[in-house]
Amino acid sequence: MSSKINSNNNNNHRINGQISLQPCPHLADFRSRHRSNPFRALQDCLRIKPPGGRAAIRRDPSEVPLCGACGDSGGGRTRLYACVSCAAVHCHAPPGGGPSHAAAHAESARGGGGGGHEIAVDVDRAELFCCACRDQVYDRDFDSAVVLAQTAASTLHAPPHSVTTPTTIRLPQPENLRKRRRVDYRPWTPDPRERSLMGSSSSPLNGTVSDSDSNSDSRSNDLLPWGLRGLNNLGNTCFMNSVLQALLHTPPLRNYFLSDRHNRFYCQKKSNCNGNGNGDGIVNRRNASNNERNNNSRMCLACDMDAMFSAVFSRDRKPYSPAKFLYSWWQHAANLASYEQQDAHEFFISMLDGIHEKVEKERRKPHSQGNGDCCIAHRVFSGILRSDVMCMTCGFTSTTYDPCVDISLDLEPNQGGSAKMASTKSNHASNGEADCLNSSQNSGISTLVGCLDRFTRPERLGTDQKFFCQQCQVRQESLKQMSIRKLPLVSCFHIKRFEHSSTRKMSRKVDRYLQFPFSLDMAPYLSSSILRRRFGNRIFPFDGDEPEASNELSSEFELFAVVTHTGKLDAGHYVTYLRLSNQWYKCDDAWITQVNENIVRAAQGYMMFYVQKMLYYKASEKQVAA
Repeated sequence: MSSKINSNNNNNHRINGQISLQPCPHLADFRSRHRSNPFRALQDCLRIKPPGGRAAIRRDPSEVPLCGACGDSGGGRTRLYACVSCAAVHCHAPPGGGPSHAAAHAESARGGGGGGHEIAVDVDRAELFCCACRDQVYDRDFDSAVVLAQTAASTLHAPPHSVTTPTTIRLPQPENLRKRRRVDYRPWTPDPRERSLMGSSSSPLNGTVSDSDSNSDSRSNDLLPWGLRGLNNLGNTCFMNSVLQALLHTPPLRNYFLSDRHNRFYCQKKSNCNGNGNGDGIVNRRNASNNERNNNSRMCLACDMDAMFSAVFSRDRKPYSPAKFLYSWWQHAANLASYEQQDAHEFFISMLDGIHEKVEKERRKPHSQGNGDCCIAHRVFSGILRSDVMCMTCGFTSTTYDPCVDISLDLEPNQGGSAKMASTKSNHASNGEADCLNSSQNSGISTLVGCLDRFTRPERLGTDQKFFCQQCQVRQESLKQMSIRKLPLVSCFHIKRFEHSSTRKMSRKVDRYLQFPFSLDMAPYLSSSILRRRFGNRIFPFDGDEPEASNELSSEFELFAVVTHTGKLDAGHYVTYLRLSNQWYKCDDAWITQVNENIVRAAQGYMMFYVQKMLYYKASEKQVAA
């Protein structure tokens, strides 16, 4: 911004926690003088400069504006402004930075009895400025035209020069979102009663090797982190083992089950009491027959996960057979119940849905996935995606929000120029990975950052995908842009490596290498960041989202699990790489081996799991007495 908004302005009011700016009296007077389309001449001079879509005001694309009084071309702290009434260009400097010929032009016009020359526009930023108030002003119609021009020019097929835009855009009104209170994190310490219960009913994870287990194999096994245990292949079940290894070491999910938040014995007892008894403890024949008939509804994947966590985090290092979990999953997903190879991503989605459905049946009313009050699966993995579809004719924007438990990403096109856009965000990969990322992008290698850039990039929908515009009342061509409204605790990225050709009527696997960072900053892909980057200080009158503190504070993620696939489409093998105690391990069904991080970087990633580096705690609505 060329100047700051005065904080001592008494005309400003606070509504719903936000500052509502009162209109500038000179802007209101200018609009009253030109009732019909007062900024039509400016809209015809809008020029969008690629790349980045920055708006400027030029009568001709090759024009070089100069101050009419001193011949200054702008730069530094001096800005050039064009009078909206007479198109005269003058410079303006902030207080203490030099004279303001733009303000002198407005005063001379007012002294001559003309008036109406107070409103000007920044020729390099296309932002309105009041020369009398010496501050920026906002006009919804003009800013709407700039926003539409910037969005249209940000697509691949947009014209590189001027974009003529309509004058009125109807945008969604800001939502009255509830403020979240921040609380400081306080570590939990057990009281004497809880300490005695833990000592009598649990086994410590940092125990030493007993005399009976003092052989070389036991000692070598105890060098591995606790919970690192192989899973037996039950017949083409490597897809299940690879995902289960990632889930068993997902920090929020692991902490939930190991803290006994879901007790399988209590859950099964509660299920039996709800289905088998008739009040006095006598089971009749009808209920007995219903037991076998309703076995499918009794299967609880969360109970099987609880049993698996107990087995994996025990002292036993022998490979574990998840047969009970496989059987329960087959009951939930009957269409996938076979010993054929299945897709790991499809199993991941199906398993989370199974846990979710079981919890929802036990509750009286459904809970939204994205609000954090749902089952443990969605509390850990669920986020909210925002989709903006803008009409190319009138600028009407339709915004929808959808919960998601993962993000499926397309690989970048296999060409050198496809990675240019990703290079602008290479600084969001930390731990010294920026140089490596830049070199890979220059050589045309696909990167996870580039895939995320492509996922959040505006795209022009085809003529066969016209959407119904509520303002035009007809189907129009439109622009669509995806962004992340709310980040999950754990972000799962699925790479689309299987593609189908409708012309050849065949499917194939894409074996192209994908580079992924060990640390990832998701801030550039948040809805608030994308709108702020695209529209600058025009964000507050247009954005209906209030950025959450949890998103701003917890946008940095760390990689802890990578699921890879080798082989062909119909015959392959899944393997998981886990990072535990800053060391990488390869989980190949029943075999666990320690590997170097370079092997992980060279792996063909199919699913990547990132966890937030800093967890955000919020105050509970039900306050507990101290």
